[in-house]
Parts: sequence; structure tokens; C-alpha cells
Amino acid sequence: MPNPAKRTDERLGHRSKEQMTVDKIEVGGPVRVPEPDEDWHPIALYAWEAFVSSPLSIYYSETDLAFGWMTCDAIDAAYLSKAAMKITAAESMMRNALFTEQSRRQVKIEITRTEPEQDPTVAKNVSDFRSRRRNTN
Repeated sequence: MPNPAKRTDERLGHRSKEQMTVDKIEVGGPVRVPEPDEDWHPIALYAWEAFVSSPLSIYYSETDLAFGWMTCDAIDAAYLSKAAMKITAAESMMRNALFTEQSRRQVKIEITRTEPEQDPTVAKNVSDFRSRRRNTN
């Protein structure tokens, strides 16, 4: 029976921000990105390209890339076999590798896209086209 003198958060192992520590390791140099398997299903190839070009890739170490490669290999195997267990395993690996918006939000990472700068000549051409169109009607 749990000790009633302890608070619930102490029994469950919750810690405050002050109690949490993070060991940081600084490394330098480029990370080697392996080539995808040429025999992968097109969906697995697309997933690999998206994974390595993701904004999160600035945080990847070689072990993250190895796990991403294994994930894409699992995606390929799932598509080829159509076995439910392989599809479930691939989906689980994708969540662990933060492939989806939902999995990123669970770890409090949100990717936002900036609006591309509009070319003023394109905007002028569009407005010219619209005015010409109004005049012909």
C-alpha cells in the first residue's frame, strides 16, 4: 500500500521543471544521410525524402536517420505484404519518428510555414488581367 504521507505526484514520479535536468552533448560536423533503397515502394521513397528534408532534420543525429531508414523500410514491407501487423508496426514507427503533426504536437513541436513573398509583377499582371476582363464584359 502506498505511503499516505506522500503526495500523489511524488508517488507517481512527477517532477517540477526545477527538478528536471537535461544532459546536453554538442557535436560538430555534418551528419551522413544514407541513400534510400532503390527497390522501396514509391510511398516509402516519398516518406524518406520527406523525412530527410523535414524542418526537424536540423536535430537529427545518425541514429535518428537510421531509425527513419528502418521506418521507411517497414513502410515498404507493409505496402508489399498488406499484412495488418506490418502496417500497424510501420504506423507506430512513424509516430515515434515524429512523421505526423499529431505526434509532433504530443512532444510540443509545431511546424509553421511562412507565407512566400509575392512577386509584385505577378500581382500587377493579375490585377491587369482582372481589369481587362471586366472591361470586355
